[in-house]
Amino acid sequence: MKKGPESRGNQPVELYRRALLIRKAEVLSNLGVKFDTVAAMGRVAEEDQAQVSHDEYVSLSLNSLDFQQLGLVEEALDRIKVGDYGFCQACGDPIPGKRLKAVPWARYCIPCQEQVAMPVGQHAGTPELVADH
Repeated sequence: MKKGPESRGNQPVELYRRALLIRKAEVLSNLGVKFDTVAAMGRVAEEDQAQVSHDEYVSLSLNSLDFQQLGLVEEALDRIKVGDYGFCQACGDPIPGKRLKAVPWARYCIPCQEQVAMPVGQHAGTPELVADH
């Protein structure tokens, strides 16, 4: 049987679940504010159109990042439900509590995350195949 965050005593999985729910609420709140800000601009003068277009681009890019993070948070909440939370998705080892405290939606231990983050061609295999560290 796996022994993950729930067995670490000082940092039970419930604390991580709460942190994930707080982050989910923050991301959802930010998405609404960004959309409302762009929508509230209405019509603008032609000479201001370039700036408005740039602002919309930045807002959409930030929304994209927020949606990605929201997905990671929701995946982590699902892992809590099924009992797989706190284990590296590449090697299966427990993710250290210090990492989960900093990044509660972490999918990988640090060595595997470094392999995943490497540019294509600099590591052999996919993250799922990274087993030794």
